[in-house]
Amino acid sequence: MNRRPVIRTATFRPALTEAQWQVLRWLPFAFASLFSIVMSAMAPDGRRAFQIDWSLTMDALEFSIGKAPHISACAVLGLLGMMAAGMRRWHVALALTVATGAAWELCQTTVIGHYARLSDLAPDTLGGLLGCMLGAAVLWTIEDWKRERG
Repeated sequence: MNRRPVIRTATFRPALTEAQWQVLRWLPFAFASLFSIVMSAMAPDGRRAFQIDWSLTMDALEFSIGKAPHISACAVLGLLGMMAAGMRRWHVALALTVATGAAWELCQTTVIGHYARLSDLAPDTLGGLLGCMLGAAVLWTIEDWKRERG
């Protein structure tokens, strides 16, 4: 009778399908986008009448283009979108990032203390482009690393 403990090798787990990998790649972008939209819709000071500033004058664009929170948040979303979409579909990542920025503006239309501006989509687009470029650099680095390792 064998008194040694039986050591079992790791159990085999089937690999994920391509569809499952696609869902997993999009989850960080989806959660970050939904969380940011919910946070922008919160109204701790109450609500007001629906109002959007539709002006796209140079003064409005100059005021909006320097908004660092818009640029940085959209850069992160653009990066997450690029990780999900890949380099060949960078336009999908950018479009979804700008759509998230548009959703922020729609959510802010009735929030006291926040002002929805069409011109705020300019820093959102800039941040999305920066995030997509950073995502492309990361993906190129990963692909190069994979090629070197075989």
